[in-house]
Amino acid sequence: MATHEAFAEAGANPGIEIWTIEQFEPVAIPSKSYGKFYNGDSYIVLKTSGQSNATLSYDAHFWLGSKTTQDKKGSAAIWTVTLDDMLGGKAVHHREVQGHESSRFLGYFKPAIRYMEGGNESGFTEVETNAGAEKRLLKLSGCENMRIEEVPSESSSLTKDHCFILEVDHDIFVLMPEGAKATQRRKIISVANQLRDDNHNGRATIEIIDEFSSDEDYDQFFQALGSGSKDEIASDDSGTTYYRDDISAVYLYRVMLGDGFDVVALNKPYKQSHLTSDEVFILDTPCSGVYIWIGSEVSADVRKAYHDIANQYFEAKNYPSWVNVTKVAEGSECSTFKQYFVSWNTVITRSMGAVSDDAGYDSDDAEQNQKVAQYIGKSAAAREYMPDNGEGSLTVTRVGDGADVTEDFTSGCGMLYQSEVYVVKYQYTEEDGEDNYIVYYWIGSKASADDKQAGAELVAQLEDELGDDAAVVKVPQGKEPRHFLIIFKGNLAIVFGGKDTDYKPTNAEGNYDENSTRLFRVEGTDLSDMRAVQVGETADNLEDDDVYVLELADIVYVWIGNESNEKEKAAVKTFVKMLVGEEKEISTVEQGSEPPEFWDALGGEPEEKSGSGWRNAVNRRVTAPRTLTAVNVSITKKITFEDLDTEFTQQDLSDDGVYILDTGEELYLWQGKKIPERVKMARNDIIKEYIEDDGLDRTVDNALVVFVKQGEEPGAFRKLFPEWDTAMWDNQTSYEDIKNETKAANSK
Repeated sequence: MATHEAFAEAGANPGIEIWTIEQFEPVAIPSKSYGKFYNGDSYIVLKTSGQSNATLSYDAHFWLGSKTTQDKKGSAAIWTVTLDDMLGGKAVHHREVQGHESSRFLGYFKPAIRYMEGGNESGFTEVETNAGAEKRLLKLSGCENMRIEEVPSESSSLTKDHCFILEVDHDIFVLMPEGAKATQRRKIISVANQLRDDNHNGRATIEIIDEFSSDEDYDQFFQALGSGSKDEIASDDSGTTYYRDDISAVYLYRVMLGDGFDVVALNKPYKQSHLTSDEVFILDTPCSGVYIWIGSEVSADVRKAYHDIANQYFEAKNYPSWVNVTKVAEGSECSTFKQYFVSWNTVITRSMGAVSDDAGYDSDDAEQNQKVAQYIGKSAAAREYMPDNGEGSLTVTRVGDGADVTEDFTSGCGMLYQSEVYVVKYQYTEEDGEDNYIVYYWIGSKASADDKQAGAELVAQLEDELGDDAAVVKVPQGKEPRHFLIIFKGNLAIVFGGKDTDYKPTNAEGNYDENSTRLFRVEGTDLSDMRAVQVGETADNLEDDDVYVLELADIVYVWIGNESNEKEKAAVKTFVKMLVGEEKEISTVEQGSEPPEFWDALGGEPEEKSGSGWRNAVNRRVTAPRTLTAVNVSITKKITFEDLDTEFTQQDLSDDGVYILDTGEELYLWQGKKIPERVKMARNDIIKEYIEDDGLDRTVDNALVVFVKQGEEPGAFRKLFPEWDTAMWDNQTSYEDIKNETKAANSK
């Protein structure tokens, strides 16, 4: 195995380590220079995560400057493979290109990554302390993930959508973009203060020019720049998109190893079993870039040359070279890779956040871990979203006819019809004695567009009436949160039909009046979260892990799946009474002991299935990454997204911003108290655009969305952050105070 002395201590402890390439060799750079990258060079950045007493994980990035040489590019790629070999082949590789880095990479460097002109072979030197007498214009790109690069000191370099810092002698001018968010303003001023301390030995004057500044202040900036005026600043229409055959599609290809380059496309749904150990695969995604998956039995030469495979693929697809490339090795796949597969064999351990709150489910025993997985897979959606214990009061409105159907549900026989939309107003008392509300907006899978719109209007009306005390949760059929189920005390049925069938019993074939045949699945993990869901009358709808009720003209079969739980078996009699009544004979049938009449009613025995039921659900709930995305809505109502560092914190949330926290199963849309009205009005469009291009198998219609307001965050949301301080925004220094503090620190 190849080694290098520069990597001797690499990855020994959590943190960041960086090497640059000099004369084809990796050379460690001092930590004080971390975050500064010369555009003529290539770098290797190793992020080691975990605890010193636990298994460490590694992300190895090789960064390519815009003016780096081919030799340095190749050396960085090769030495990254060598570094990984020394770490036991456990690192996930990422290719990063200047100006197009991943949010993960940018998150390593706070408050911003900085691009420097030059390279090591040109004998670069750091800017002299207290240098002065130099005009330099710096452009800050991004809002949450900032990049700093030097641009020509000309008015034509300015745009309305970016911040600029102008250094002239010992004056530092900060030109803020109009409408910049509070977090962005703080980061920009932090950068200016850092420049004053590092480049001017603390002796410089900082002038902040923003939308509150006078014309004289702007004139002072342009005089220092040497040309231009406020009215001449242009809008920036540039983007970093590239052409794909389908903007939101995900592609999986098998690479045909050998002479030349050729790939074979695989068909969806993508499964872990598609990946074989002696082959290489390419996963092409719309949001996460391109992944190169390397099987464990692939030769060392191919593993080292994976970047050549990526380059050939880019050439064949006509992709730009800056598209992110991530190499994953078999057995060390990252969660962002796994999320694109419908099934993935996941080992459940006590260290996984997905099971950390399940008391009694932290055993290292394989059998116990299997029970953990089944429990997670069979749980209702958003299982940790529990604002209270479900003992509050509720009002249920059926939107289609405006009927108040609360009594039906409180009497223990509530039915949601799949052709209808329901709005549930739930009132409960917080620990501090204050009343709070949740407005659930349930949408049946066959609901009409008119009813959906009417439901949205009723929700908006309730929000206006209830104010900040109301949270809104959009619930598509099949994605009911656990709390939603619990407020109905485990007595909820979701059935076919609606006003189009006069709310009478019906079935998938439309012939219930002739044969009285219906099939219901009973599922849940506790008596309080049970639900019965009507499904089509075919044997293929039977799952091993559930209990079913098959209603026929003269008998009711209760079918017990081999992997169903005791709670489901106990609950099924209640649902038989609710759905069918007590007049018909009830026959309990264990899976594998069905009489011929049972299969005749379902059109024959089912074909053998694999990977169904709770196994697919647990895959999504355990492997999906948690991501935080900042949302920007321009004056022209253009919506843009910016992914934040994967190690996000509460401090990343700005009280004048909107963010999407994505757990893979549910989306939390967090809204700051100071967001503009145009942003409030755009929230449905925000969700729509976010989902449409993510490449995952979810749609606007089937996505579970929890709308969260600043100061009213549910516990499940707060727990997704390392720490949560309810008083953070109250104690936060205002932008005006930061400006005054910066001005007070000015000196010549």
